[in-house]
Amino acid sequence: MPVDQRILYALATGATAAAVISQYFIPSSWIPGGWLGFVLGLLLVYGIGLALFFAFFRLKPLRNYVRRPRLGAKETARWYGIFGLLGLFLALALAVVYFAFEPTRTKDLLEKSTPVIQAGSANPLFYILFSIFFVGFTEETLFRGYLLGSILSIEGTRRWQLHALWTSLLFGGIHIYYAQTYLEISPIFYVRLVTLGLVFSYAYVYSGGNILFIALLHGAFDATAFLQLVPSMTNLAAGLSYLLLFGCGAYALVRYLQQNGFPQPTWDGSPLVGPGEWPPLPRPQIASSFLLPPPPA
Repeated sequence: MPVDQRILYALATGATAAAVISQYFIPSSWIPGGWLGFVLGLLLVYGIGLALFFAFFRLKPLRNYVRRPRLGAKETARWYGIFGLLGLFLALALAVVYFAFEPTRTKDLLEKSTPVIQAGSANPLFYILFSIFFVGFTEETLFRGYLLGSILSIEGTRRWQLHALWTSLLFGGIHIYYAQTYLEISPIFYVRLVTLGLVFSYAYVYSGGNILFIALLHGAFDATAFLQLVPSMTNLAAGLSYLLLFGCGAYALVRYLQQNGFPQPTWDGSPLVGPGEWPPLPRPQIASSFLLPPPPA
């Protein structure tokens, strides 16, 4: 008897979360130093989840990875403008509350650097490129492509907002180093992580499964933190990041006014569908996905 896909999904999801979180608890003495340890760490953190999801679901959740790029770019910009600004507003509101009760303690904690930033300070250029070309694509393939895409393939898209929410909460929660660094004020950072997860999730759904542009945005978001480690680029990096955010916010407002609200996403021109009915998008007018051959005409 075939194993229920939900069981396979739960197994892959649990293993993915455990693998990512394991980096915070495995003693550093167990991992070799240098590049070998770095590569082995990546295989542990990302490789287990990717391997299990691929074994159970193959490339089905990734079949629209680069299709309809214009739509992917538009939806990524729109939802970054909406949820990105929401996350910034909530983070600032939380900061005001913390400063009101414990100003000195809050200031001291906010001046701390996470272990990731500390590691990147030795070679910012490497971590900037690593964020853009590896972290963004790997994490979005895993969290949006497989984690969100697989459950939509199993259950259909009628409850996609629920799945977008809990996968975004999981995405924020696995970044344990924020809690380790910022302690009681870490919600300031987690609220931005969760809303960023919603950006990626909503853009993924509204674009019909395009991951290319959310991966680029994810990588750029991470790279900005390392770019600020370069003394001559600190102000420029901060300015560009806010310019992008508020520019996307203005774009989202224009889209909202043009459409008189937020229409529901569609799949291949049809309404949201039930289990097993998530159709592929039509043949694109540009080069097909590098992951799969083009669909039959």
